[in-house]
Formats: sequence, C-alpha cells, structure tokens
Amino acid sequence: MASGLDRLQTAPVDLVVIGGGIQGAGVAREAALRGLSVALFEKGDFAGGTSSRTSHLIHGGIRYLEQGALRLVHEAVHERSVLSRLAPHLVRPLPFLFPVYRGDARGKWKIRAGMILYDLLAGSKRIGPHRMFTPAEALAEEPGLQSEGLVGAARFYDCRMDDARLCLTVLLSAREWGASIFNYVAVTGLIREKERVCGVRVQEVLTGANYDIYARIVVNAAGPWVDAICRMEGEAPRRIRQTKGIHLVFPSLTRSHAVVVSSEKDRRIFFVIPWKGKSLIGTTDTDFAGDLDHIRVEEEEVAWLLRETARLFPKERLGPEEIIGRYAGVRPLIYNPGGSASDVSREGRIEWTPGGMMILAGGKFTLFRSTAERAVNAVVKKAADLKAHPRPPSDPSLYGGEMPSLAEYLKEEAPAAREHYRLSDEGIRYLIGAYGTKFHAVLALGKQEKGLLKPLTPLGYPFLAEAVYAVRVEMAKRLSDFMRRRTALALGPYKRDSNMIIQIAEQMGQTLGWNREQIQSEIDDYQREVE
Repeated sequence: MASGLDRLQTAPVDLVVIGGGIQGAGVAREAALRGLSVALFEKGDFAGGTSSRTSHLIHGGIRYLEQGALRLVHEAVHERSVLSRLAPHLVRPLPFLFPVYRGDARGKWKIRAGMILYDLLAGSKRIGPHRMFTPAEALAEEPGLQSEGLVGAARFYDCRMDDARLCLTVLLSAREWGASIFNYVAVTGLIREKERVCGVRVQEVLTGANYDIYARIVVNAAGPWVDAICRMEGEAPRRIRQTKGIHLVFPSLTRSHAVVVSSEKDRRIFFVIPWKGKSLIGTTDTDFAGDLDHIRVEEEEVAWLLRETARLFPKERLGPEEIIGRYAGVRPLIYNPGGSASDVSREGRIEWTPGGMMILAGGKFTLFRSTAERAVNAVVKKAADLKAHPRPPSDPSLYGGEMPSLAEYLKEEAPAAREHYRLSDEGIRYLIGAYGTKFHAVLALGKQEKGLLKPLTPLGYPFLAEAVYAVRVEMAKRLSDFMRRRTALALGPYKRDSNMIIQIAEQMGQTLGWNREQIQSEIDDYQREVE
C-alpha cells in the first residue's frame, strides 16, 4: 500500500510513538538521529491538537520566575537559543514590553529584579539585554498603551515561532533521518504479550484499514489524550490535568513589541503578540473536562480577554465584531488536583507503565528537544540491547533550517529568486519564512503549471503551489490541513473567501484524486470548522 503500513507489519520497529504533536515529533526525530527504527502515529493531522493552538512563542517563561521555577526557566532560555539556530526561519527574536502602572502588585523594583534574573539565567544565550523605560519612552515605543497611571516599562527579549509549521518541520526532519510518520492513523489498542506492551493496533482513519504494528518500546506522547491511551493498558492513575487556553486574532494593536498584560484581579499574565501583520491575544487558563475533539471558544472567555486587553489599549476598538480569528486548545499538564490552573507546573515528566510503555506527561513546547533527548536516553537504558548510535555532538539543522541566519539567507537568496520567478519581495520573504531553504522546492512546483505562482490573496501570498507541496511533501490529506496548519489562512481575513477556497480544494483534489463530491465535502467540512 502507498501508506507504507503494510511494510511495518513484516518486522517490529524499535520505537512506536503515539502522537504527532511537538513532543511525539521530538522523540521521533531524536530516536531517528540515534539510528533507531521509528514509527509515529497521529489520529488526526500533525500538530492538530495543542501544538497548533499555542501563543506562538519559544520563550523562557518570565512568569515562572515568580513560582521559583528557575531550573525550568534556565533550561528554556537555553533551548530558545538552540532552536533559533536549528530553525532560524521559524524561530525569530521578538522584543517584549512589560508596562508597569501605579498600584500594580508587580512594581518597578520587582520587574527590574525579574529582568536582571532573566538575563542572568540566559547568560551568553540571551538575545539582548533588558532595558527599563520611563513612561514617555514606553509610550514612544508603543503609543497605543494606556498612559494614565503608567510609571515605566521594561523591555526584554524572547522568540516568536509558527507552532504548526515548527512541529511539522521536526516531523519532516525525523522522516529525513529514517522515521516513518503517519497522520490520520489512529491507535485503537495496545498489543500485549505476558502483560508487556509490545505494539499497537492502528486504523487508517480515511480508509478504515487495520494493522498490527510491533515495537520494542511504545512511547505515549498523546498530549491531552495521554490518560486515554494509558487506559488501553488497564486501570491507570490520572496523569494529566487538562487546562484550556483561548486566543483571539485582531488587527494590529502594537508597533513592534509583544506587550505583557497582567489581569486586574488575579494578576495572571497574558500577551498581545505581533503575528502575521496582526495581533494575537492570549491566553486564558482554565480547567477543562469536555470533549477533546470538540474544543470551543466560549463567549465568556472572549469577554474576559477583551475586557483585560482594553484596560491597556483604551484607544483601540476591541469588540467581538473586530475579531478576525479565534482558537482554543488544551494543555496536557502534570496532574495536580490543587490550586488554580495557572499555578500548575509546566515541567514535564517521563514515567513507565506496569506494562513497560513510556509516558511523556506535561512539558513546554519550548523544551521538546531536551525532553526528547531525556526520553530516548531512558529508552536506550531500559532496552539495553537496542543498537543506538551516540548522539551527534551538535544537533543538525531542522528541515529547511540549513542557513547561518535568516537575515543572511534572505540577502543571498531573495534577489535572484525575485528575478527568476517574477515574484514580489513580500512573496519571497513569506516563502523563505515558512519553508526556509526548501522554498526553492515550492517554487519549482509552481513553474510546472501555469497559475500555481499566482498569489491567492491581495497580500501577495500564499500561493497555489503550496497546496501541491503540502500534499506531496508535507502529507496534507484534508483541505483544513492546508488552511489551518500548512498555512494560517483559516485564522486570517480571507478564511471565508469562497473563490480561494474552491481553488485550493480543486488543486488538492487534483493531486489527491478527489472526485467532485469529495471536493465539495472537504469545502463543507472546512467551512463548518471556521464557523
């Protein structure tokens, strides 16, 4: 079969990874780098859960300083530096502004102390030194801020990223190193011999075909679904506390900074982040006990974010009618029944079930690489006869990240690409920002058929060629895969553009062999999703 699942039935793999979010992707890549045979299964699309519903930050987590989580912050700022080197097109520096107002519980002295500590924990890995601003200086940087009561601000640095594309890039890197990765293949059960977990039963979601896949070690990296997978082995203690966060997309509210917002009553921190020419506002943090496959943004959550954001941006129109896009996700935190959702640790934990299945519980997106390294080390220790290679002394670049820096690569590649493909500077920059060094492959597809390099929106991007590339290289199988995770069209102002949607669906259908009924079904499903 074209899917490759029949081949996996002929011999066991070293590692089966359950879950195609960032933690599973990291483990698959790390194991493949070490020479292990790997099969990863995701029941929906890659990054279809939590990993495409984040705040789009690779960051140390400045708010965790208040919790005393210094080790977590230190590790995160180190990983921030590593990831900006491995994928400079996707992980980019971003200045943050933390305004301080009269009467804030976090006064100027506390913010200054936090900034000094943050710089110290980053050491040589810091992006730039923090700076304290007077009220006038802060307003000069971000004029939209509330001026009344402003006593100063601090500027510090972290990184922004494209969460779904970064997750996909890690998976494609794993595939380059030999891993077999499958989306729309659900794990329906565990195979056990003498009480030991030795494989998984899987079903192709789009065809219904079933397979038994055997493995030396099974890794449960299913994120919010970790407990559900554990119950396949039998009665299991609760390991995950599910907390929900929502985000809203608005017209741009800031000039160049992400702005830290501290809520009025509980001092909870959230962000207003520059994102694709707009502002991303979020996130909330509340316990969740609903259907993980149907997570909705509730109106009271929207009202809370709008009310808190309006306190800092009083000149802006922040009504529900201005919302361009919205999304909700669930964080898989380590189970702790006490305290508020915001107080639960963001650290990760590696455990083993009685049947020998590894569990990855909790953990920050930023730490996926170091978590994966610890996980594979634990696998090799448990199954000592696995023939794992020593870890490379320096991590190889992620898929498309083979460049000294984004600025240097743009300077070297953009002029020639503009000339050769007759595209705008904005279009070339967009493609390099999304695909890195692989942008040439997208453009090469575009040259094969007339019209594929025509921009789909007035922005000058994206391009229809990307839909072909998404299917052939990035394993997109549904229209929503392209609209929501290969691009962010589903969160932008053109998400309901019927002409564009039809063009993309027909192009994907041509590549995937859809008939007219299937094309219309994909369009209908996508339109229901964005509603």
